[in-house]
Amino acid sequence: MSVTENIQQPNPSVAMVGTEAETMMRHAAAAHRAGRLTEAVAIYGRLLQRFPFNAELHNNIGVALRGMGRFDAAIAHYRRSLTVDPGNAAHHSNLGNALRSINRCEEALQHHFRAVALAETYVEGFFNLGLTLRDMGRLEEAQGCFQRALQLAPDHARAKVEIAATKLMRGDFAAGFAEYEERKRLPDHPQPEFREPAWAGEDLNGKRLLIYPEQGLSDALQFARYVPALRGRGARVVGLVQPLLRDVLRLSGLFDEIVPEGDPLPGFDYHASMLSLPALLGVEGSAVPAPYLKAPERSRIRLGTQARTRLKVGIFWAAMPGQPLDRNRSCPLGEFLALADSPEVLLFSLQGGAAQKDIEQIGAAGLVHDAGRGIFDFAEAATVLTQLDLLITIDAPIAHLAGAMGLPAWVLLPHTADWRWMVNRADSPWYPSLRLFRQPTAGDWRSVMAQVRTSLGALLSGAM
Repeated sequence: MSVTENIQQPNPSVAMVGTEAETMMRHAAAAHRAGRLTEAVAIYGRLLQRFPFNAELHNNIGVALRGMGRFDAAIAHYRRSLTVDPGNAAHHSNLGNALRSINRCEEALQHHFRAVALAETYVEGFFNLGLTLRDMGRLEEAQGCFQRALQLAPDHARAKVEIAATKLMRGDFAAGFAEYEERKRLPDHPQPEFREPAWAGEDLNGKRLLIYPEQGLSDALQFARYVPALRGRGARVVGLVQPLLRDVLRLSGLFDEIVPEGDPLPGFDYHASMLSLPALLGVEGSAVPAPYLKAPERSRIRLGTQARTRLKVGIFWAAMPGQPLDRNRSCPLGEFLALADSPEVLLFSLQGGAAQKDIEQIGAAGLVHDAGRGIFDFAEAATVLTQLDLLITIDAPIAHLAGAMGLPAWVLLPHTADWRWMVNRADSPWYPSLRLFRQPTAGDWRSVMAQVRTSLGALLSGAM
């Protein structure tokens, strides 16, 4: 799950002299609200040439630049806005958001605290402060901030969602999943447009239930474990899944029917998000433990070996482009080369997409063997995993696949990890075969890889 932030929207009523400037400001605000950020930034920039000391303009262009991922420029504009208007709580909060985006949480915290000190009833200020505190591992304080936002605005859906996510991070699954259903009320969380009703616990005997992943490939891999419980209630379960998952889920035998996205749907009586199944069925006692997925018996890919090889290790380093957490989850391939100095370890890349080019670009072709180019879906990935002794991967769907198959994998996590991996633990209750390695501070992959290298040495020596 990607965390959410509420930030001040551009204000089209900035006081400016001259109808031309006012018209430009209205156009900029309209483009901003419509998501045309490049256009908005261009207009804000022209206005700033005429009004260089206007705090609202600096704030608004900062909001747009941050939305484009141009964090350094956004931070500079926010700081300029605060030199003009140092008592503006919203501008302090916006600066805190931008600093948090580049893992400068200590600095972000100062501005978020300043925001709520300036405006004690500033709902979004408390909400954003909670997000930063949670990034820093201060879960109790974060929960208090979300609760304060909720006291000030009892219908604040985002605060309810983040309270639920924080409970999930702490391992309070029963309450967390139940409250996490609040996410369906968020404006950026559109519901599927089915004529059939959503399943809310009705009798399923003799009914056909369509279930679908909500937050990507990992949803289906993680929560397919609940399908047997649905079938145990007499339902015929149809899985609407991404084409990449079609064969591996069909092979599992968990579903009655698998339909790839884009294909015609069969008739059904109810539908449900896979992510809602723990809340609907109960977290414990209703899920099949791992392993519950398996590989096809035959594979087009056969991993080779070398004379001194003792461990075949797969690696995966780059998250899918465009994902909200990509910036923090991905680890540079160069960091993995710390594992390549032993001739007893043979490294195989399982990486897909544009990041496959990293092997050639950093000169690692003689150290990392590219198996990823032959992997076209998760069934094929599963056959490769069965030929490895170990997978070392970032937080990516391949980690969930290995865990669901009960295969050994080491998962490298950013300092602020997704709620699925919880906090302060090196194991996962979802996948007993996985081991978790966490950044001690934001962005510190070097320390993570040093831990991995030590553990790999212990594995080679037989100490593990």
